[in-house]
Amino acid sequence: MVTWEMPDGTEFRYLGIGVSDAALREFVLRFMSSEAMSWDASTWDDRQLELAFLRRFGETIKVLRERSAGRTILVFQPVMAGG
Repeated sequence: MVTWEMPDGTEFRYLGIGVSDAALREFVLRFMSSEAMSWDASTWDDRQLELAFLRRFGETIKVLRERSAGRTILVFQPVMAGG
């Protein structure tokens, strides 16, 4: 599992094996910039995030949202081909 946390405590977790922590961080920051997203990830469109991940890494994911101790956690769950 690869994780990266934004300054506000929002955490991103990638459950696959093909993306490093640095690549995940870069992806999130570039997504925010290119899609004109705010730092508030709770307002982000999960489908746009999934499509951007597919374009960047060539991997289909499903974004799952969790809350823990008042923090938002976005889990990037790889979707297996045919499943």
